[in-house]
Amino acid sequence: MSDAFENAVIPPLTREEMISLVEGRGAPRPAVACGHWLHIHELKEKDQDAVRAMLARYPEDMQVFYLHRPTFFIENGSRYTWCDVPGADPRIGRTKRVGVDEETAISWEDYYKISADVPDVSEPSMYRFAPEDDGRYRMVWFQNGPWQKATDYRGMTNALMDLYLEPEGMKHIARRVTDFFKAAIARGVRETRLDAIMFGDDLGMQKGAFMSNDMFREFLFPYYKEICDCAHSHGLHVWFHSCGDCFDLIPQLIEAGVDVLHPIQKYALDERKVVDTYKDDLSFWAGMDLQQVLPFGTPEDVVAEVHHMIDTFYQPGKGKLILTLGNRLQDNVPVENFLTFLKEAHEYAVQVGQRQEETTDERD
Repeated sequence: MSDAFENAVIPPLTREEMISLVEGRGAPRPAVACGHWLHIHELKEKDQDAVRAMLARYPEDMQVFYLHRPTFFIENGSRYTWCDVPGADPRIGRTKRVGVDEETAISWEDYYKISADVPDVSEPSMYRFAPEDDGRYRMVWFQNGPWQKATDYRGMTNALMDLYLEPEGMKHIARRVTDFFKAAIARGVRETRLDAIMFGDDLGMQKGAFMSNDMFREFLFPYYKEICDCAHSHGLHVWFHSCGDCFDLIPQLIEAGVDVLHPIQKYALDERKVVDTYKDDLSFWAGMDLQQVLPFGTPEDVVAEVHHMIDTFYQPGKGKLILTLGNRLQDNVPVENFLTFLKEAHEYAVQVGQRQEETTDERD
């Protein structure tokens, strides 16, 4: 472990401890890692130093970094792009406002003009954001998976209709994304140390999934499984993000090979039901609520919610919990609440770990 943590109040878990936690073989305590959900530079300037100081005292239990993602539309002739069709960007010359989910929507005619070999998987800068290895568990975030890439290409409304009207086109998009992810996995294993990959597809609405189990089975499951199989063949875990209520699709995520699920969204999912149903098959990167508790609660509410989450998700003797944020931290969250979350998450995790050790000693 790096000397950078020698002054930490609570040192981070080692890589080996995190691997054991994810795989359900035990851990000294629950893990805590906000990862890419925390963009400190986007916070108010006066809050940034306070957050950095807290992270120095309570460092995260893993390193999470972004893949250098391809541009959506071609820029300066680069082939590291999802669409190399000149002039296809609908934002060019647009005067009419559209919904955020339609910002980059293109026609199927333009989609089929995209070259077969983009994004260029030989792009030298693909892993330029990989930090220096400091001994912690390391995960690379690929971002949008096949479903959300389809909504990028077509817009949400169109994509939902395309499941019925353009099924082969939707599968073509999934194939393009899958092939890129598999190449990125191979590149990552060669070029830096990785323990896990993560990708995300928002499969759930506030109540219920965007598609039926049968549709998921046809349009997404084969590609998810191919991605997971590739990652596992290289000894990597697969972490998966989905906002909303994806409860009915979780069995297929497990079958595909997902190891860790994020965020188990409060008010969209029943946390206890998820744990009781799937605790043997998944670990949880459980996300602190950003709809109500963090933005509108008191510091005391935050402390209570941290205790609730750890008590709900952590499995003594197995581990299987990494505490985080439910999504990207925004300035609508009082910095005092976030600092309370970060400090209490670590300190209560240690308390739970100590109780676990005492219980084990008593049994012995």
